[in-house]
Amino acid sequence: MVYSMDGETFARLFSAQYADFHDDLPLWLRLARQAGGPILEIGCGAGRVLRALASQGFDVTGVDTNPAMLHRAGAGLPEELRRRMQLVKQDLLALDLTQRFGLIVAPCNTLASLADSELARALPRLHAHLRPGGTLAFEVPATNQASEEVDSDEPLAAFVEPESGNPVQVYATQAAGEAGGRVVVTWRYDELLPDGGVRSWSLPTAFHLRQRRDFTTLLERAGFASAACYGGYALEPPGADDLQMIVVANA
Repeated sequence: MVYSMDGETFARLFSAQYADFHDDLPLWLRLARQAGGPILEIGCGAGRVLRALASQGFDVTGVDTNPAMLHRAGAGLPEELRRRMQLVKQDLLALDLTQRFGLIVAPCNTLASLADSELARALPRLHAHLRPGGTLAFEVPATNQASEEVDSDEPLAAFVEPESGNPVQVYATQAAGEAGGRVVVTWRYDELLPDGGVRSWSLPTAFHLRQRRDFTTLLERAGFASAACYGGYALEPPGADDLQMIVVANA
């Protein structure tokens, strides 16, 4: 039997899966040093990026819609980090914070989950939360992701969930959505139980794939003064084989 993944299970498994993922951290730290704080992270999850930024002396605010994720982000923090972090349950499309930020980041394809109309609403909200000259930076999948072959019988990742000690394997199936540029990935997490059984969790996720010009146009309409698209975490020029895109825009 495959269970639909609830918010608490998602927080438990996703945070364990990416606990040791550090590839993107040098990018967010580089941009933080250039733009200055305070920093806002959209879709902060369990605080992987927030904690890295706070540990370097930046004041950070994390926004997420999942209370279980926010609980994990704030759990067990040393007092020095706790003073630098604020956690807010809020929807990006209704973002309304009193503070303005030098840098806003959205790692891990957070903005790719938004349809065109939603992204057109979200970007002006983000612009309104930046200080003059502030920076917005986010990661999204490149259009090549649509043609990536995914073998549903081969695990894409495997890890040990630390709270239970159970091994977990991650599988995926991918299908084109109804509209062009929309890809639906259904993730399956198989948790291997001590008695030899398997508990499976399913999580369908839609990603909207866009060209570079789509982002620059939307950002210009949202009031941003400039925008550039890159091919990876080192901010290298985009290439024909890229699977990810980093977008950096200045207010």
